[in-house]
Amino acid sequence: MKVLLCQTPTSTCECTVFPLGLAYIAGSLRKHEVLCLDSNVNNFNGNLKSSIEKFQPDVIGLSLRNIDSVTCSPGQLPRSYYEPFVSLVKLIKQEAPNAKLLVGGAGFSIFPKEIMKRNPEIDFAVVSEGEAAVPKLLDNLNHPEKAKNVIARKGNRLIFSARDNTYPNFDALPPPAREHFDLSIYRKQPYSMGVQTKRGCVFNCLYCPNPKRTGALPKLRKPKRVVDELEELVNVHGIREFYFSDPIFNYPASHAMKVCQEIIRRHLDIKWQADFRPDYMTFKLMKTAVESGCAQFNFSPDGASNEAMRVLCKNMTVDCVVNTAHWANSIEGANMGYCFVYDLPQGNMSHYRGLLHLHAKFLNISRKKLRSFGLTRMRIYPDTPLYDLALEQRKIQPETNLILPVYYSHYGEKMAHAVCGLTAGFSEALRTVIGANYS
Repeated sequence: MKVLLCQTPTSTCECTVFPLGLAYIAGSLRKHEVLCLDSNVNNFNGNLKSSIEKFQPDVIGLSLRNIDSVTCSPGQLPRSYYEPFVSLVKLIKQEAPNAKLLVGGAGFSIFPKEIMKRNPEIDFAVVSEGEAAVPKLLDNLNHPEKAKNVIARKGNRLIFSARDNTYPNFDALPPPAREHFDLSIYRKQPYSMGVQTKRGCVFNCLYCPNPKRTGALPKLRKPKRVVDELEELVNVHGIREFYFSDPIFNYPASHAMKVCQEIIRRHLDIKWQADFRPDYMTFKLMKTAVESGCAQFNFSPDGASNEAMRVLCKNMTVDCVVNTAHWANSIEGANMGYCFVYDLPQGNMSHYRGLLHLHAKFLNISRKKLRSFGLTRMRIYPDTPLYDLALEQRKIQPETNLILPVYYSHYGEKMAHAVCGLTAGFSEALRTVIGANYS
């Protein structure tokens, strides 16, 4: 069977991120003839039309990796990727009316029913991880109920197959089929090449839909397999900058340590970044990560006071955050970035005081190590504690359309705009104090 896989546009700037999820799906379809296209690459529409004409696909798979930009910094408008997705759906059906259209991806899996209802051009959809479901569905297009985690359109009805919450063995999956993409494009953009060491997240942050989407227990890859992948990208494709696209790289901390040690053992000359939890960071792990090439530790403690941490279900203290700054100050090459939310359901005053206090500490402890200090609002997603809270407080209604970005506002929109203005000024002042390295 001929299968064309496409990545939905997920960028409004010159920041091209390798479509790792799509490459994993391609890797699971070895017995099919596969062609991959990334819509974030120049002249995509022309490439899509010519590819459909030449390739004549039987099935076109469309990945919606992100529903929007998630974060909304002070003074910044949210970016939705849903409209480009809808446009691409219509373009595909126009150019390939006889091909079956299959959609999936992390962003799609947050709103599967709503997106299927709003886009009648879609024939099939896969919810959650697709490496097992997509090959099974392709073998049973006339009987989609045989594949789990699938939505099929039958006339005016949507048919849901059985849900499988066991998730595939991540370490046993075929490697991502990067050979279907021109990797020289991603080599030009620092840290655009993603590599996964694990999937799943054990944490239950107030606003996050990931535990229900990818599972609450981390599914680990063997460190050897992870570094095999890195080594191939270095030696074969000349890529030396990576982003570990795990939910949290340093949980479990022992697994993160083994990955770093394997990189060091093989003398790989690389640079990488990842997302970290402050409460699972240690001095030894930070030092080892820097030795293995970590160029920046990206922390999202979100709360700047212990009360805020409790409200956000972060299960950590501010002392954990301060410790990371102390450790970074004593480790050559350790650089940090921090992100916090504002406009909490409660505890805002202690949180704002904490932001000022924390930033003063960062400047005092390790001014030259601080690369970013971000502020963002909380995006409301279904199946999260924040969604339930927003419903209870009547911030939203059951019928509220959340496909387009809706952000939590404790004080109401007028006050939220005022707070946004204040925090924007605060952020600009920090940028002036820190200097050119700050973003």
